[in-house]
Amino acid sequence: MSDGFASTHEERPQRYPAFVVTMFIHALLTMLRRKRVILAAGLSLMPVAIPLSLAFFSTMVFAEDGNRVFVRLMEYLYLRALAPLLALFFGCMAIGEDVESQIIPYLLTRPLPRGAIVLGKFGAYWVVSSVIVCLSVLLTFAACTVLGGLDFTPNTLVMLAHYEAVACLALFGYGALAIFLGAAVKRPIIIGIVAIFGWQRFAYYMPGVVDFLTIEKYILALLPRLATQRENIVLKTAIAEFQKQQLLIEAPKALVSLLVLSGIFLFCTSLIVRWREYSVARSLGG
Repeated sequence: MSDGFASTHEERPQRYPAFVVTMFIHALLTMLRRKRVILAAGLSLMPVAIPLSLAFFSTMVFAEDGNRVFVRLMEYLYLRALAPLLALFFGCMAIGEDVESQIIPYLLTRPLPRGAIVLGKFGAYWVVSSVIVCLSVLLTFAACTVLGGLDFTPNTLVMLAHYEAVACLALFGYGALAIFLGAAVKRPIIIGIVAIFGWQRFAYYMPGVVDFLTIEKYILALLPRLATQRENIVLKTAIAEFQKQQLLIEAPKALVSLLVLSGIFLFCTSLIVRWREYSVARSLGG
């Protein structure tokens, strides 16, 4: 008996990746069957119409600056609006939808580690949202070439790949926060909107280290340095500008910080899912 018990616990860590893959496939197939994926893909493709509209309606002065249009769309629309919205749209529902529909107690009865459930669902969200955003970015880049000043050259393709990588990392960080909110609170989307579009905007203009408590701080540090003259952007006040310049973070440290922060959110989500299992068991026993 003791040998069998020991061998079971020795095999469990080895089977953990298989559990994650199983949950990932199940969550991926479930997501692809939902109509919300088509809706999200349609909304994500809307930025493609912006450079095409500029090429048709704008004067020649604006039509010659496709590179600047693409960079601004990436940094202000995709990374600061679309990526957080997709994360809230999909991430909050990864666990929160199962909690609200009372499916989570039945899911927890399956012989799957709680962490594997969280990682599988998170992986499915990240793959689907990354494919949607990367396709949209590629089409937006192609549309911006119509404006002039931008073409499919090795340098611009490297810039495109860099922005797509940053967009995927933004989906990773915001998604980890969203799946945590979906498991922890009752109104995750509302709280997520306040945290991402309220707190981050407030922290960005606050002097000191306040913005280090945001996900956006680390995402912006990963942007291509020479894509625009972003280092010349002046903040609201001279004091805030001085303090922000003194507290810049390098890209490697920003990447590590973003991954660690995302890991903390995922780990806390696993703990919350485990706690919810115990609370359901207690309520049934009572």
